[in-house]
Amino acid sequence: MRNFLSIPILVTGLSFLYGCNDDSYNIRQAGEAEKLGEEKEPIIPDMVHIEGGVFVMGDFGATGKDGVWRPYFPAAMEQNAAHEVTLSSYSLGRFKITWEDFDNYLLANHLEPIERGLSKTWARKPFEQEPTSRFYGSKPAQVTWQEANNYCGWLGEKIGVPVTLPTSAQWEFAARNRGSQDWVYPTHDGQPLHNHPELAKEVDETSSFVPVGSQLPANPLGLFDMAGNGMEWVQDWFSKEYYQERPTRVDPKGPEEGTQRVVRNLGTDSLDFSFSRTGISESLPSMMNPEWESVAEYTFRCAVQSPEPIKSRQ
Repeated sequence: MRNFLSIPILVTGLSFLYGCNDDSYNIRQAGEAEKLGEEKEPIIPDMVHIEGGVFVMGDFGATGKDGVWRPYFPAAMEQNAAHEVTLSSYSLGRFKITWEDFDNYLLANHLEPIERGLSKTWARKPFEQEPTSRFYGSKPAQVTWQEANNYCGWLGEKIGVPVTLPTSAQWEFAARNRGSQDWVYPTHDGQPLHNHPELAKEVDETSSFVPVGSQLPANPLGLFDMAGNGMEWVQDWFSKEYYQERPTRVDPKGPEEGTQRVVRNLGTDSLDFSFSRTGISESLPSMMNPEWESVAEYTFRCAVQSPEPIKSRQ
């Protein structure tokens, strides 16, 4: 288990130091230039390049001793129907986007940092330094789907490559160590968290959100927090029947329209399979007052939609 304070990647600026090689670039410098209105430097996020491939997405199930194949979670077979997917290579954020990342984006675009409470919003101080605060700079940002989508698009414009939220298929392929059927759970070893009492104890003893990369080990691809530390927005509209109707897909992006967005990483309990997904409306009438809206805010990470590894540019 890595202690957060000993991680040699600073959680500052738009993201982190890009790798540990000679062409690394300190993202904090770019963020400070944005805030001070100075000449802007290239912004290079910390990305993991993921070689594409073919995998069975959804509830891939298992064959019992009786020779009969059964899904892991029959109750959700309609929305998690197994289907073959072919993915091109892409890159995915090693960490979720932090509040410091997001506040840099807001200020660079002359947008006001806000806090939400049902239908009301109020200004908040950016770059929070209090570790107990929800908005502490190193914790994952919790925002609406549109805000997450806008952030990734802006990041793509800054670095000159197409950047979006990952598709649901890209997220699952990465969470399952390139689609391995040994990865029933999106953890570092594909096993449920309760198989590791020392890790489960640490998660139980902390708040829901902790500094990114500080709680659980990375998966074999080097991705942190694919299990836990906040549910994640992805690009797709949600449909229960979408994958039942399409048994094979190449680089799927989900339905062309819908009323809910797909959310992944549903938690670390016994039902958080690596293929689990659900649909979330971006806002709903509040049960407290029908004239108020309850706005959905979740964590996210960005994906580079290019088969070539992203490299530092100076």
